[in-house]
Amino acid sequence: MLTYLHCALYSGLALWLLTGVGNGACRSLLSLTGMKEAMAATPEEAYSAGRIIGWLERLILAIGIIAHSWEVLAAVIALKSVARFKELDTKLPAEYFLVGSLFSVFWAMLITGAWLGYDQQFGIQLRETAVHLLQPDKAEKKP
Repeated sequence: MLTYLHCALYSGLALWLLTGVGNGACRSLLSLTGMKEAMAATPEEAYSAGRIIGWLERLILAIGIIAHSWEVLAAVIALKSVARFKELDTKLPAEYFLVGSLFSVFWAMLITGAWLGYDQQFGIQLRETAVHLLQPDKAEKKP
């Protein structure tokens, strides 16, 4: 029972770092790059939607990393590119989009890597369980 509580705590921390802290870190990075104009010009509804998109993006990337499914990375970037294709005509939104997207990918890889490393060393090996649940054919081929 204590083992599962421990797992829930460090997994909850990782999820909070992926989502809430990730959004704050991305906003800080964008302000450091001098893209405050693009951030200020963003309507409040788009800002809220962007926050949710960031959460979902990093969660989907984390699932892909855990399951060794790197196609997920390409799919997320492709979906974001298609959704923002018309906005990419102007220089500032294109740079804003690229900085945010690349940071999001980096953040998801960093936090998920730390999560998996901690889990492997002190936890219950979530990756093996996830691979078995998400891709049973890969789990069966393991010696």
